[in-house]
Amino acid sequence: MIAVSTDDLKGAEYAVQEFGAQFPVAYSSRDPAVPSEYGVFNLHGDGLASASTFIIGKDGQLKWKDVGTRYSEHVPASTIIARLKELEG
Repeated sequence: MIAVSTDDLKGAEYAVQEFGAQFPVAYSSRDPAVPSEYGVFNLHGDGLASASTFIIGKDGQLKWKDVGTRYSEHVPASTIIARLKELEG
């Protein structure tokens, strides 16, 4: 699991500490290349990446995604876990 944040380093670092993330967080502050590549940057004309979750298989193929309707909309962890279990077969 990896998170990509378009926040500045301070904002993203706060989120890591606040939520106790146990996975890497990549920072792309002021460079929308990663969220743009995934098609989730500036969807609403706000200059922000929409909160999104992507499950990529070991084969490198996209298996599932959820794109929030705004930057603050997050998919529940229970949904992600359910999708992972479905994919695991």
